[in-house]
Amino acid sequence: MKISYNWLKRFINLELPLEEICEKLTMSGLEVEHILKTESIKGGLKSLVVGHVLTIEKHPGADKLNKTTVDIGNGTILNIVCGAPNVDAGQKVIVAPVGTVLYSDEGSFEIKKAKIRGEASEGMICGEDEIGLGSDKSGIMVLDSSLTPGTPLTDIYKVETDHQLEIAIIPNRGDAISHMGVARELQALTGEKYRKPSIESIDARGQMRVDVSIGDARATPRYSGITITGVEIKESPDWLKKRLQSIDLKPINNVVDITNFIQHEIGQPLHAFDYSRLSGNKIVARYAKQGEKLTTLDEVERELTEKHLIIADADKPLALAGVLGGIDSGVTSSTSTIFIESAYFNPAAVRKTAKSFGLNTDASYRFERGTDPEMVSFALTRAVNLILKEAGGEVASEVVDVYPEIIEPLQIEIKLDELNKFVGHEIPEDDALRILQSLEIKIKANNNRNLFLEVPRYRPDVERPVDIYEEILRVYGFDSIPIPQKVNYVPSVIAKDSPNKIKTKVSEYLSSIGFNEIMNNSLVASKLYSDDQLAEAVYMLNPLSQDMNVMRMELVNSALSSVAYNVNRKNSNLKFYEFGKTYFKRDGKYVELESLQLTFSGNRHPEHWSTKSEKATTDQLLAVVAHVFKKLNIAPKQLDKLVTVSTITKQQMKAHGLKQDAISVHVDWDACLQLANSTIKLQEIPTFPVVRRDLSLVLDKAISYKEVEKIAKQTLQQVLTDILLFDVYEGKPLAENQKSLAVAFFLYNPKKTMEDKEIDALMVKLITNFESNLNALIRK
Repeated sequence: MKISYNWLKRFINLELPLEEICEKLTMSGLEVEHILKTESIKGGLKSLVVGHVLTIEKHPGADKLNKTTVDIGNGTILNIVCGAPNVDAGQKVIVAPVGTVLYSDEGSFEIKKAKIRGEASEGMICGEDEIGLGSDKSGIMVLDSSLTPGTPLTDIYKVETDHQLEIAIIPNRGDAISHMGVARELQALTGEKYRKPSIESIDARGQMRVDVSIGDARATPRYSGITITGVEIKESPDWLKKRLQSIDLKPINNVVDITNFIQHEIGQPLHAFDYSRLSGNKIVARYAKQGEKLTTLDEVERELTEKHLIIADADKPLALAGVLGGIDSGVTSSTSTIFIESAYFNPAAVRKTAKSFGLNTDASYRFERGTDPEMVSFALTRAVNLILKEAGGEVASEVVDVYPEIIEPLQIEIKLDELNKFVGHEIPEDDALRILQSLEIKIKANNNRNLFLEVPRYRPDVERPVDIYEEILRVYGFDSIPIPQKVNYVPSVIAKDSPNKIKTKVSEYLSSIGFNEIMNNSLVASKLYSDDQLAEAVYMLNPLSQDMNVMRMELVNSALSSVAYNVNRKNSNLKFYEFGKTYFKRDGKYVELESLQLTFSGNRHPEHWSTKSEKATTDQLLAVVAHVFKKLNIAPKQLDKLVTVSTITKQQMKAHGLKQDAISVHVDWDACLQLANSTIKLQEIPTFPVVRRDLSLVLDKAISYKEVEKIAKQTLQQVLTDILLFDVYEGKPLAENQKSLAVAFFLYNPKKTMEDKEIDALMVKLITNFESNLNALIRK
């Protein structure tokens, strides 16, 4: 949520520095993620000055260009080539000298000295659209003739500096999704009183009444509205446009902008209907009928079901209730009579409607978190006041307010000793009472032990005594609770081979060799899977978006998204591992499997003069897995059973926007946990010498090193303690289908020193087996 600091200060006097205000909000639970300095006119009109056009003549090389000389004060005369049709001698104009930076929606550019069709130009004569003072593109902006050349434009036009705060709102704090809501929070944190916007009573009468009915009072507990006729739909006044632009909202027209303004001002979404498009002068808040259709303001035709909460007239749907209006009933430039809606909708009903269409609007964002049912009439009156002021017209009906069952504020009893027990520290009673009053929680009764409280309707998240304790604690300040000098701790007994211990052991090893652990969302897009795979998918009933509508069935796509994220930020040499669950629905039952995914992308080692740059390979990744198995005392023969090299398709690469190759392997972690053990096997230190013998084998390229290992182990058996491949060669004088492997064999007899005769016999036997089984040539 974006908050304008200047706008916020209209609600509450803030004497503290901005950084301290942001710190207080963050520590109370409204985290300020970003602070952005903004200006009402982008660039702040810096370096722009008043110029006096002295002369003008046609450009010799272009019919539509003129050569001008412009006085910008202090005796400085500039030659400027200008293409505006309305430039003339004697005018006072806005000049951007060389070095001035101008801003537009596309970006910024610096004015430089240039030659235009062979004529020097030392600046630019500006139009209002080019410097942010307006939208007129017909020509340059002509100023008052009494202005002095060289006068900075900032002396003529006021530029308002502001700070835009980006605040992360947690789901239970719908009360804070507005400038007034944040001001109300700061009242509790700073002790300064906040002010509500002022409203004036309205003369609500007339003959253009709209009959309002509610189909389901649980979905729409309250619905209010009023008709205004004779309004003029036009561009909003500057003050209103600046307020919306300060939080990056685009002005549309005066009526729509007022509804948006009030939504961000006090947190109550409103909607304006074109009265002439309401059939039967009726508004019905109901669930849709199966098969009804509605084209919303984003020009998308949506097919409705009985689960969608809508606003309808006598004949047809008009809007998705609390989510998005319909294009056929919205306010246009020809609208003269409007019906303003102010309502309180059930959060769950709005959320279901919004999520079924993958919509997340400003209105649904607020209704889903719970708005204030008592703000409905206040917001409606505020809207009427502003519309009459900025769009003209007159009220043409009484206020229609359908409120079948008044929502009563919740009452909670708390115990002060329970509060202190919960906090672990005694909060003075006076402080607790002051905090409750600053939060507008009414104290109905107090006997110095128990408090009987009434919670305001705009705090539906406060339901239990513990919620009250948390409210007091967060305002009192977590950092105000002293750290106890004595901490009682009962150590837990963790099983020797507990899954967490094993996972930690592997994590520490992988991190020590340069891997980074990643943790990705378990919700992914169904488009990443084939139809056959989706037959076993676990779908979300109310997905946040179509990119998070199924639970993942493998970890490779998660790894690729992390690779793409890093590569896009110039971090290209990547080693990732992730422990995570995958989810399936098989034979009507839900199945969860845990996996370990290891991923390489880019070079094996960072760029350095001492290291040769080489791409990471699948074999290297499998070697890492083999070391993991060794640490878990899992037999090497299990590698083929538990490890799968993940196939990464071009479609997957494209889906993640990834151009850099990646390799990934999947490890069945559930099976690893079954096989892992921490038993330590001790071996005696060799008493006799270990003998090494080297062979250079020329083999067909199709023969793997694993086959060489297998024959060596079968031939030498217990005498072989280790085997090492220390060189691989391909090229001349070998044939194209040949390769040379240099292999070291380490031999040891624990009972005696091995003699040359015995060793030679074993090596002859080994060579014979290589020649007969692998057609190997022994290089001598």
